[in-house]
Amino acid sequence: MKDNRQLFELILSLKRKCQAREEVIQQDLGISQAEFNGLIVLNDDEKIEGHIFAERMGLSPSRSSRVLSKLNTKTFVHTAFKPEDRRSVSIALTPEGESMRHQIFTRMQECESRICSGLDKCRIDEIKNALIFLEKAL
Repeated sequence: MKDNRQLFELILSLKRKCQAREEVIQQDLGISQAEFNGLIVLNDDEKIEGHIFAERMGLSPSRSSRVLSKLNTKTFVHTAFKPEDRRSVSIALTPEGESMRHQIFTRMQECESRICSGLDKCRIDEIKNALIFLEKAL
């Protein structure tokens, strides 16, 4: 049976399914979408500047500041303002943030395992390469 949907229709369908999986993870872990996205752009043992965080999030500095505030309230990140420039902030995960981030990635890996079930390494590599191509094209 041939699927006659356009490529973009398939991408949108895939996006909806991935968002549904994300929402389940977020609900199970008791975090918002913003907190989820903020945690996955940070790395363990990394300290980054606020503008780098905003860039990774794809948000304006003011919107990323609101995400940081939520993460800080839940003690997932530690923020420190530079004395010479109170507008400049450095961000690092706390132990609680690292733990939550690891829980997120464990759940994401479980989802990936379901996706890859029954596929050989060559097919998985083909799919990854196609997704990388689409990411760059968009």
